[in-house]
Amino acid sequence: MFISISVIELSKEYVINADVKKVWGFLTDLQQLTGCIPNLENVQIESPTKFKGKIKPPFSFIKGKLGIESEIVKFNGTDGFTATMKGSSIGASFQGTVNIAVLAAEGTKIQIGARVETYGLLKTIPKSLIYKVVEDVETPMLRCIKEKLEGHI
Repeated sequence: MFISISVIELSKEYVINADVKKVWGFLTDLQQLTGCIPNLENVQIESPTKFKGKIKPPFSFIKGKLGIESEIVKFNGTDGFTATMKGSSIGASFQGTVNIAVLAAEGTKIQIGARVETYGLLKTIPKSLIYKVVEDVETPMLRCIKEKLEGHI
């Protein structure tokens, strides 16, 4: 059986004006991190490295909420980690891997690389629209993280 998928690769880099230890602690504390994910509901922290929740996708043809789960599967010391993520709704799903590096810079540099495979209804969405949705999530999420770590709250 052949299953058609769409593959999306993303990379981003940010600088947070806080020390590496503080940024690392925030990014690996799922209670704090999930509090910054826009539109995430029904969060269940299942372990120090795994959470589940629901999120409303911004696509009008996907009804209901997308069930998501993410787990940190590998730590690279205190320099970074790899997490898996997956989500599904009726007729649409995705799975992916996110690599995060946390580096000392003027503040702390966070490098993110992600590879996501989409299936079903999500497979048919143009990559440009997926990138726009990612930006619509990342902007408020990054603002939240920066405010909490840089002491603006």
